[in-house]
Amino acid sequence: METSNREQLIWDDIVVGGGSAGAVLAARLSERPDRRVLLLEAGPRPTDRGDQPVLSGSNWEFEARVGDGGPDGRSCPYPVGRVLGGSSAVNGALALRGLPFDFDGWAAAGLDEWGWTEVLPWYAALESDADVLGPGHGTDGPVPVRRTAPSELAPLASGFLRACADLGIPRAADLNDPGSLLGAGPIPLNVVGRRRYSAADAYLEPAADRANLTVWTGTTARRVQVRGGRATGVTAVRDGRELTLSAGSVTLAAGAVNTAALLLRSGIGPADDLAGQGIAPVLDLPGVGRNLIDHPIVALWAVTRPGVARPGEQMHQVLARVDSTGGSRPDLNLTLVNTLAGLAVPGAAQVLRGRPAMSLHSTALRPTSRGSVTLRDGEPEITLGLATTPEDVAVLMAGTRLVWELSHDQELDRHLDKRLLWTERMVHQDELLRRAVTSFVFPAWHPVGTARMGPDDDREAVVDQRLAVRGLTGLRIADASVMPAMPSAPTNLTCLMIAERTAAWMCQ
Repeated sequence: METSNREQLIWDDIVVGGGSAGAVLAARLSERPDRRVLLLEAGPRPTDRGDQPVLSGSNWEFEARVGDGGPDGRSCPYPVGRVLGGSSAVNGALALRGLPFDFDGWAAAGLDEWGWTEVLPWYAALESDADVLGPGHGTDGPVPVRRTAPSELAPLASGFLRACADLGIPRAADLNDPGSLLGAGPIPLNVVGRRRYSAADAYLEPAADRANLTVWTGTTARRVQVRGGRATGVTAVRDGRELTLSAGSVTLAAGAVNTAALLLRSGIGPADDLAGQGIAPVLDLPGVGRNLIDHPIVALWAVTRPGVARPGEQMHQVLARVDSTGGSRPDLNLTLVNTLAGLAVPGAAQVLRGRPAMSLHSTALRPTSRGSVTLRDGEPEITLGLATTPEDVAVLMAGTRLVWELSHDQELDRHLDKRLLWTERMVHQDELLRRAVTSFVFPAWHPVGTARMGPDDDREAVVDQRLAVRGLTGLRIADASVMPAMPSAPTNLTCLMIAERTAAWMCQ
């Protein structure tokens, strides 16, 4: 699929970003043999072909301000995938869908083509679920979905499920079942054996021999070219040379950070802000770079007894979805990480000092806090705004108390040697816990929302519900940046679903 420099060619489609969404788009668009498709990816092809899903790799090594960006805020590493397959090639391989009420909320906000009944068939079609059959599940899609069998669960994972039962959390055999919103069970994973199966594996590898699909790795898109109200191509850097690549259609799938930055560099965004940075405004779209959302996490870390946290073990095997208010709509994931070896959690290395350890993550599923992506010297500047609303702090406080209680259940406690940082007093005194939550919160690296879709009367909507950029022809966005709100799950499977739908619309 690699070619030599062919900058004079005019393509039917240029897809920017070879990650979760871009891999899907390029593969689906090139199924039409008369359509010449160019996929641009800044990173390399992945070289890992081992048995273990790796949790580090080629990344954009960004830094992000965690809180509101004030002078007393702190920063943390914010890596996102910079490799063919994108974050799907370096993430935790969780193949969880958003929940029905997420998408029904999108529909209620004026996006009627994104209700649950509309997206469910697309989720099902992309998967090949080896464990669960029946309506709402696919068996012959490109993405394998597997759950860890009870006999293969790590001791900590088995203990976690028993501890959840002791706390009254029901068992959920299938966390992708829309009828099992609450409960604890095995995590659906996009793995084959014990190796992550990325979007590049699932979509691009089967398309490798198509003459009409060209994939350029090591190629960084810098700007969208616009002429007469139409996107005509992109400017990209390849092998140290700046190229102008022309196309009939351009689709951005570079992720919520890089898509926003690419638009801003192109003069597409808040006109006053752009002019203040010396960028000539091309299209005034106030919503570009705003509405950045990520799942906030507060973690309990514990050193384990000898032989419990096993290096090389699948880190993510089980989780629980719960409602912190006692209702029926989950607002928290409680996730066990069997071993922290190799997991790039901010601050963990300094605290653990090489000791074998596990963690319990409390994740707010529907955060109300918002951040932004802006530019500094042409590169993304990220402010996450994590835990900056009372609602998010309250949910994370409740989640911290739940994981503390889980860790003290005998089914988990017997595997633990020492809990780190947290104390009984911190957990049970409201003001201490509130301060600790805002001090310890870190991101899940699930950025969404920076070029969100919305109805015609929504001034901050960047794209319409078929993901065409408002005010331009020939330009679409199809990645996590278009999500108007955070799905109650890791975002990878939803990105694949969005890209599948977009490709179908583009091929009509």
